[in-house]
Parts: sequence; C-alpha cells; structure tokens
Amino acid sequence: MTDWTRVPVLVGAGQHTNRDGDPTRAPDPFELMETVARDAAGGVPGTAPEKVLAGLTHLYMVHSLSLRHGDPARALAARLDADAADARCSGMGGNIPQWLVDRAADQVVAGERPVVLVVGAEALATRRRAKREGIRLDWPGDGGWPSTWPPIEADLGVHPAERAAGLEQATAIYALLDSALAHAASRSPAEQRLRTGRLMERFNAVAATNPSSWFPTRRSAEEIVGVTADNRIIFHPYPKYVNAVMDVDMAAAVLLTDAQRAREWGLGPEEVVYVRGWADATEVWNVSARPSLDDTPALAACAASALACAGMGLDEIDAFDLYSCFPSSVEAATRALGLGDDDPRPLTLTGGLPYHGGPGSNYVTHALANTFDFLRSGRGRHAVVHGNGYYLTKHAVGVYSVEAPRDVPSPDANLQARLDTEAAPLPVEASLPGGAEIVAYTVPFERDGARGTGVAVVQTHGKRTVARCDAALTERLVGSDAVGAAVELQAGDGEPDLARLAG
Repeated sequence: MTDWTRVPVLVGAGQHTNRDGDPTRAPDPFELMETVARDAAGGVPGTAPEKVLAGLTHLYMVHSLSLRHGDPARALAARLDADAADARCSGMGGNIPQWLVDRAADQVVAGERPVVLVVGAEALATRRRAKREGIRLDWPGDGGWPSTWPPIEADLGVHPAERAAGLEQATAIYALLDSALAHAASRSPAEQRLRTGRLMERFNAVAATNPSSWFPTRRSAEEIVGVTADNRIIFHPYPKYVNAVMDVDMAAAVLLTDAQRAREWGLGPEEVVYVRGWADATEVWNVSARPSLDDTPALAACAASALACAGMGLDEIDAFDLYSCFPSSVEAATRALGLGDDDPRPLTLTGGLPYHGGPGSNYVTHALANTFDFLRSGRGRHAVVHGNGYYLTKHAVGVYSVEAPRDVPSPDANLQARLDTEAAPLPVEASLPGGAEIVAYTVPFERDGARGTGVAVVQTHGKRTVARCDAALTERLVGSDAVGAAVELQAGDGEPDLARLAG
C-alpha cells in the first residue's frame, strides 16, 4: 500500500497584484507576501489560515530584488507567527520556485512530514516610481543582503569574454540564442520573426484573460513583432513586446505538505494537487562554452526525468507552463520536450513574463499557483511546469496531477552527475585572432533606433571567443542568417577581437 505520508501535495495557492500606482500607499513586499500566504493557507478547510501558518515547519522565500533586508525570510516568519519554521531566503533565477518545491518534495519523500510555504514578492514598479518622484519608501529592512540557499553565484552565469563584449544582459543573450535556434531549424529571419509572433501571441492571449496580469492588453502576432516607436528593437531580433518586464508589483505563494496530513486536515484525495515528478539540473555554465547553442541537454534530461518519476508520458500531459522570459526560452523548452508547432496544448497557464509580468525570480510561483487552480478546477488532469534560471542555465521541472500516484515518487538523485560526465564544454578565450566561424549573434539598438555594434560568439579549432563586429558584418547580421558565416578576427588592444567578413 502507498505510504501517503511520503507523497507530496499542494494544498493551497495565492496570488496578488497591486495596481495602486501611488508609492505612498502601495504595500511593501512583506505585506504582499503576508496576503498571498494567508490565501494559500486558506485552502485548509475548517482551520484559520493564521493557525495553519503558525504550524509551518519551513518557510522558503524566493529572493526579492525589492527588499533591502539581511534576513527577510525570518522576518516574514515572525510576521506570520511561524517562529518555529526553518525560514530561508533563496538564491536567484527563474528556476528557483520550482527548485524550492523540489526540495520540499524531497523532504516529504524522506518522511519528514513537513508543512512548507513557498512564497515571493516583487514591488519593483513601486520602487522605480518612488525613485523617479523622489519619494523615500519607509519599508522594513536593514539595507543588508541576505544569506541565500543556494548561494547566489558570483558571476551570475556570465563568462568574462561575454561580459567584455557586452553580453551580460538577459536581453542580449536570449536574443543571441535566438539566432542559433533559427539557424538549426533552417528558418530565414522573416520566417523566424513570423514564428516568434505566433508563439508569443499564444502567451499574450492567456495573459489578457488572467486577472493577475500586469499587462492584460490583447495583441496580435503582427503587433508583437512589428517594430514601431512603442515597440522598438532592444537587441536584434527582439522588439520590446517579447522582452520580460520586471517592473511589477506582484506576489504568489503555494503551500505543500504530505498527502496524509492533507487528509488529516479534511482534504479529500481529489481536493489536492499531487507533485508526481520533479527534477532540476544545470547546463554547461557559460553560454559561449556550450557545444551547441541551439541545444539544452539538461532541460531535456530534466523533463524526461520528471516525467519518469511521475510515471507518465508526454502525451498524458494536458497543459504546460513553460518559462517565457524571451521567445528563445520557449522555443528551447518546446524542442527539449519534443512539442511540435502544431501541438494544441497550452504552453502557459499564466501568460508569460512579457505580458503577465516577470516579478524577478518569482514568476514560476505564479505559474505554480495557476497550475494548482487549473487542475483543481477540473480543466485538466496533468500539467508540467518549467523554470529557467539565468541564460537557459539552471532548469527545474515539475509534474502535477489530480490523480494520486500508485507509489511514493522516486526522483533521480544522480541526474546532474550524469550530465556533468557527458558535458563537453569548449574552452573560451579572450582572443582568437585569425579565421573563425559565427556560432550565434545579436545587435544592440539604442532608444532612438540607432544600430549599435554587433556581437558574435565565434569558433575556431574547437575554441570560442566573443567578438565585436565591424559595420559591414553588423549590417549582415540584421539582414540575413549569419550563423556559419566565415569571419576574420583581429585582436583588440585590451578589447574583444574585431570580426570582419572573410574574403
């Protein structure tokens, strides 16, 4: 018989979006988190949310860019009267909320009988507006930076050669990855632009009907990729409407425990959402060192491992919530999972970071809340949630279901070790003068529409570097598929190599 004390379940979820634009009235991140924590605890019948929260064994707070606090998780636990809880603040990355659920699920499988709140909030919209208007926000905090679990990586996934060439912003690197994905699919720039519009239109349509969305405006595929004064190019080929937006005021939370405790709380087997499978893993750390920039083996392995843990096939999944900071993240995920362009299943239940809003590292907590609501409402039986941290670098995948498993889930504890053994990162040098070939590229644009200097990851003799491009090559980059083009690299004086078209 199944040991229900070792089967993880979600029992509640909460979301809140603050639309009050007045910084003097807007709730601070702690107030936002208190609201959604009580909503999540409200899923327990016959027990006051305050009593449920006071009984937390663990409080896992998603890192918040809005806070200036040395121990925000402990401060929130005190506000919720959950002083006995193991309160931790997470590291950074879009994978983090699912990663935290993975760790909580591990605790359940180990028989620890935890009651875990995963919660996060961002109020960057209020912070930015207050700064513009010269308003001092009297928010709780000591101005410190918390110790995090896991620790925040010092380089945030950026190689020194990438940083030297201007590839340290997510807007730049995801646009660069798009060129590799388009080339691998043999799509022309025009075909890729059309596909991007159609893909992101699906996310926008969900956001437009999601009451929690920051940008509920419905846009057509043509509007999403059409370049206008309001939809300028940020980094080629991505206009503004396909870029994640972090300046939002949003919070979300989910409550996790074991199935037996849920039954003791009065929840029937059909009133919870089972965490059936989970996995997390990391790609080759630096983008420029990955053998193939159009491939994500760690994500593919995560998805396969999570489904195997759940005892399900991809065809049994009714909906997905794929991480969607930029179109290349979505395309990489659909490729890794084996989803065709004609697959009719939802790719998001939330709406995507450009349209629902991208609250720092906390977007996937919203995805989890929406997945909980989707399954509990009877609109589907099984769903997959994907979180992506940094630059398609850190992945976490969860499989959720309203159907109880036949046995205690058994996640693969050796997944990362196998991936590390199979990985073959390429050496990345500061300079590689001579002949080379373009692997991926992008071009920055100014606010006035002026074109900047193109940037390309290039390869020669099994080594990589990141080069700046001269005017003629930059022109080529925005006009055609330049992946595979032969270039000559000229060493810079303390600067990245300068790339010119060969011949």
